[in-house]
Amino acid sequence: MKTNQIIAILGMALIITSCTDHNKKKHYSHADNPKESFEYPADSTSINKWIAANDFNAMYKHSWNVWKHLTTPVTGGVLRYQTWSSPKQILHKLNNPGKNAVKGLEFNKPNQFGHAKLKQTDFDDTNIVEVVAYNPSAEKYAIDNKIFYLSTLKAMQTGEFSQIPEFPNDAITIKPVYKVITQNSLSSEGIYTMAAWHGPEYKDQGYPETEWQSCIHVDTKTSDKSNPNGRLDYDCNSITPGNTYYLNDFIHFPIDKSLADSYNKSNNITDAAKQAKEGDIALLVGMHVGTKEIKRWVWQTFWWSPTPLTPSIPSSDDIASAKNGVGLVGAASHYAMDIAYSMVIPAQPYVGGKNEGELVIGFNPYLESGFGTGVFDTKTSYVYNNGNKIETNLGTMSNCMSCHMSATINTKISLNSKFSSAPYVGDTYLSYRDSIFQKRLMLDFAWSIQSNIDTLK
Repeated sequence: MKTNQIIAILGMALIITSCTDHNKKKHYSHADNPKESFEYPADSTSINKWIAANDFNAMYKHSWNVWKHLTTPVTGGVLRYQTWSSPKQILHKLNNPGKNAVKGLEFNKPNQFGHAKLKQTDFDDTNIVEVVAYNPSAEKYAIDNKIFYLSTLKAMQTGEFSQIPEFPNDAITIKPVYKVITQNSLSSEGIYTMAAWHGPEYKDQGYPETEWQSCIHVDTKTSDKSNPNGRLDYDCNSITPGNTYYLNDFIHFPIDKSLADSYNKSNNITDAAKQAKEGDIALLVGMHVGTKEIKRWVWQTFWWSPTPLTPSIPSSDDIASAKNGVGLVGAASHYAMDIAYSMVIPAQPYVGGKNEGELVIGFNPYLESGFGTGVFDTKTSYVYNNGNKIETNLGTMSNCMSCHMSATINTKISLNSKFSSAPYVGDTYLSYRDSIFQKRLMLDFAWSIQSNIDTLK
């Protein structure tokens, strides 16, 4: 472990533990406090005041309300976020105007795995897949602006620094991440064993699921039980009531043929015995959520936790306690959260700020924990804190806002060129005039645009 990363760990712990003066809470109850009101989008002035005042409790509460908004059942019992369109579906609508046919939803490899030029198997012990989606406001923006057409983006790239039009302030983009329980992954008793997060280790090669050595067991045959706050199995083969969970503890759904086929294709599974099939269960294990409520978006990330009352870093007990009054119930309350409302503390201006202050770490264990130092731009990935240069070129030292701000392309060269997009960065302050944006088109923090461009349009 690097010395400067040890300093970073201490700094991160300081941020997490200094948000409030409350002692570690052992319990919290949704019934203790009345349900609070929530409006989306929140006023940008209010959010920026929270950021300036380091009002973490207000930020936590707001992000939990966003989660409640996403996971609320709508018509037919489907969760709200599950009704939104993927970029591929939106592009299909763009290319087939006036037609009612809707392209089936498909699983994909998480884009950052490909962007990092690393293999999926380097990161996880199952074939994790995602379905990026846009809420109706973001979808309308994408269609109205033809934002997935290369010709559109070429016309927008002018001058040394250029940007696409910004998404509307009520836009939401999400990246839900799933594990699929295929039949070959079940024991004869119907038990599915999966890696579960217990907190980071800071290794130069990254910290992928294969190294966590902490698991939970999912009983897929019992439909009337749940385990709201259990424990981990550090042997990954000692099944007890404490480390056994149930489908009711996860946001989950049976997959259709389109999802099964795309799962097999994206993971190159050709063995029929190992392939996903229609009716297999998808478990939601994580989700990145960006809300365009402020210029640099509000960033929150969620992941399934075996101990949601006392979640592991990068979450905290204070973050978990902020669920009080939000009214989360059932499986939605089984997820931990981390936020990134700024890149560093204190937050810096859009242009001309300083890359110094307290770190703001925001990553998802099921997405970024496996990223090692080779994934990030070392020249950019650092923060100065009290005169110490802290390197942040690890997935466990990254920040959603910093990462997504670097979403760019250079339409003047081949999009397949490694020089088309800006490099991945860890937690760091980026100015809108940073050199990594020079001669590139900034995509308003949306990597999903970069990965869904129709080069024939």
